[in-house]
Amino acid sequence: MASFNIPNQPTNLRMSDFLSYSSAYQSLAKSSRFAIRLIPSRPTSLITRLGYGDFLRQFTYLSESAELPGRGFMSADVKGYYGPDFKTPFQTEYQETAITFLCRTESFERQFFDDWMEVINPTSTFDFSYKDDYTCEIEMYQFSEQGRRTTTEPNREGPSPTSNQASEPVAKYAWTLHDAYPILVSPQPVTWADDNFLRLSVSFTYNKWTRKNRDPQPSSYTLVNNATVTR
Repeated sequence: MASFNIPNQPTNLRMSDFLSYSSAYQSLAKSSRFAIRLIPSRPTSLITRLGYGDFLRQFTYLSESAELPGRGFMSADVKGYYGPDFKTPFQTEYQETAITFLCRTESFERQFFDDWMEVINPTSTFDFSYKDDYTCEIEMYQFSEQGRRTTTEPNREGPSPTSNQASEPVAKYAWTLHDAYPILVSPQPVTWADDNFLRLSVSFTYNKWTRKNRDPQPSSYTLVNNATVTR
């Protein structure tokens, strides 16, 4: 069989090159370096009036896994007169995202999302509430592997005072999901066959997402010491 030359093919595919590029920019990102935060979108939100203001902060620590948001385009097929058909985009599409939470013995996590679903669609009437009453913002952060070293108060114990060193996470990329709310609280499987932690998977939908410090951010609200503050 005859062979032929292919110009401009990749060359120098060496392990040393891979190590050089993968270790650049603080090495490869790890999927475990993330955090999420739920924030009421408006001070009049029923979620806020239910008294979950302080509880929302705890979800940052209870979020075991999540899906960083994606984006796609809805497209339509266009007839090609002198060649194959092709697609043209006509609408941005944001797909649902799922977050899995660890559950504690008092079952406040499940209670919170059951109450949230009840706010959206009360079982007494099954009439859906206004969207402004139940949406929130979901902030998602990707962190670097290495934190930022900080110096705390001097350690006065011992004959020679020293400074305690601490490390705080450094966010490298972040998204805000706007007008988000749960559309599915998944069933929780339980069994006598093991003693694993109970987990709760919740699927969220949202209007759009924007990137922090890169895209224009609409005004929103958060709770600081039970007081509403505009951000």
